[in-house]
Amino acid sequence: MADTTQHVAAPDADRIEQSRVEIIDDGRTESTTADSPGRETPAMAESGVNVDAAKKEFHDLEQSLSRQEHAHNAKDGNKDVEAQDEEDDFSLVDYLQSVYNESSQHGVKAKRIGVTWDDLTVRGVSSMQLQIRTFPDAVIGTFLGPVFSIASKLGLFSMGERKILQGFNGSVRPGEMVLVVGRPGSGCSTFLKVIANQRQGFLGVDGDVKYASVDAKEMDKRYRGEVVYCEEDDQHYATLGVQDTVEFALSMKTPGHRIERWSKKRDFRKEVAESLLKMLNISHTKDTRVGSAFVRGVSGGERKRVSIAEMFATRACVLSWDNSTRGLDASTALDFAKSLRVITDLLQLSVFTSLYQAGEGIYDQFDKVLVIDNGRCVYFGPTKEARAYMISLGFEDLPRQTTADYLSGCTDPNERRLTDNGGRFSVSNPPTPETLEAAYKESEVYKNEMELRRDYMYQAEQDSKAVEDFKDAVRNDKHRGVSKKSQYTIPLAEQVWYLFRRQMLIIAGDKRDIFFSYFTSIAIACVTGSCFLNLPQTAAGGFTRGGVLFIGLLFNALVAFSELPTQMGNRPILYKQQGYCFYRPASLSLAQLAADIPFSLPRILIFSVILYFMCGLVRTAGAFFAFFATVYVTFLAMTSLFRVFGTVCQSYDLAARLASIIITALVLFAGYVIPRDAMKRWLFWIS
Repeated sequence: MADTTQHVAAPDADRIEQSRVEIIDDGRTESTTADSPGRETPAMAESGVNVDAAKKEFHDLEQSLSRQEHAHNAKDGNKDVEAQDEEDDFSLVDYLQSVYNESSQHGVKAKRIGVTWDDLTVRGVSSMQLQIRTFPDAVIGTFLGPVFSIASKLGLFSMGERKILQGFNGSVRPGEMVLVVGRPGSGCSTFLKVIANQRQGFLGVDGDVKYASVDAKEMDKRYRGEVVYCEEDDQHYATLGVQDTVEFALSMKTPGHRIERWSKKRDFRKEVAESLLKMLNISHTKDTRVGSAFVRGVSGGERKRVSIAEMFATRACVLSWDNSTRGLDASTALDFAKSLRVITDLLQLSVFTSLYQAGEGIYDQFDKVLVIDNGRCVYFGPTKEARAYMISLGFEDLPRQTTADYLSGCTDPNERRLTDNGGRFSVSNPPTPETLEAAYKESEVYKNEMELRRDYMYQAEQDSKAVEDFKDAVRNDKHRGVSKKSQYTIPLAEQVWYLFRRQMLIIAGDKRDIFFSYFTSIAIACVTGSCFLNLPQTAAGGFTRGGVLFIGLLFNALVAFSELPTQMGNRPILYKQQGYCFYRPASLSLAQLAADIPFSLPRILIFSVILYFMCGLVRTAGAFFAFFATVYVTFLAMTSLFRVFGTVCQSYDLAARLASIIITALVLFAGYVIPRDAMKRWLFWIS
């Protein structure tokens, strides 16, 4: 999890103890009514209802049903996997405290860095009018699309741009949590990405973002895995199990310097994975597939908790969460916020989170709140002062609305309500994003935040101990054989090994695909073999034998085409895990190639045996294995080619068209459809 091996300063005891009590109680309290228990109201007396007798009868019935249920569960050996018995209670505080104490004794240094941003401005592509694409548009996009892309990167061709964020200033110290609120499209996700140093996809990022005294460029070059972003959508391999997903993430981030009880890497993975699953209450799903919109697996809320566990497994010190409570019920969302509060306090993390419809209990877990309106910062300061600040500007207080919803509603012209009580804004003088930003920059809250930022920046520049401890901790996390300047934790060979194991589990998890691939290959081999059954051993059958060889190559090349949609569908997972610095892209390519062999080699061997001997080709071992080797190497080459298309193309539409053109050219110039001697001199090289 988020560096459970770090040595940190002693946290706020009151806050930790309060969080501990809340987590053990699971955020649930007994409901109360206005009337005291056992007391009859006048209305009840008039109706002749005996409340005490009714309650006693209900209590007796409840006890009877409970005894029957416990007896039935004991008889059948069943239990509620969602409910936690007393003996199964997991105390996150006690667990982290024990790890903290043991880490302190072993001299494990902490990774504690804050974040400051000065005049942060993000520029992106302006919105444009979308039109229905026609056939000429597809042709032009296919042939001239790469030209336009290169010209745009060279600055020869530019699209309209707009400012997504403008003039943001602030700071967050280690151990603080920031809640980011705003309407959809206001720029919350953009802010979280930029804070996590995820700058791809933007035309430019201006201003200065620092992590303690480390600038954004150095952080991206040397410590990219310490600043991570968890996107809103859950991107996972659907056929991989929940525990396998979490353990793989831990395998890629297993520290080289561990405490004594984690002397073996497997012990670290097993214990931390089990703790994460218990903390998120998904231990009962550990052997279930993660699933997706098309593959049956865990529920949407459980899949979201898998994403949260994977994020904690990165052991990063700056975390950006983009609406990570989507799909969670109110109780689970509150538990997540409390757990995040406990981990932040104990490990001194810097946490940024955007949540929609956050309850008051969730809102109270945060130290600061950032309110964004159309790319402008209209409030950044303590959570306890935010509501009063908005009311002082002239917004009507809505007591029945949670503070997070109230702050977000103040930026919505259709939802907010203004008063004429002497505030800066009124019904006759409604605010705009620009005027709200100007009002904030003139407030005492803004001045206090700027003073806090200057103090932290001065402290970070003068006292380099925290930064040196951070760099030493990152260096100690690296395994033997990993360069000190590398962004990754484990060496290349281990990356390939763990990726190979994961790829084997992914392929084996889709048994239906394996069955149909073998069935199709055997069926095509039998049909083709029956068409060319026992070809004559004469010159008349020479050209036909060439057709058999060509069909053997062509069929398996087309089978490799199935890698294209798979690669395109898994690309978001690759991007996410690249952001986490789990592995190099080259490691994934090598692992995929190696994992294909145990599944594809027997299939192509069966295909080759059926086709080769039914057609009556030369029945010698050397000739057969030459045929089999040629077919199999061609299959691997085409598989790699389609994976390249799936990696470099921006969309599946472009990748499919490009792959179709390439494979058509290869079929025509393979030497069978057009003999090599009949090819044009300027095209024969394709063969």
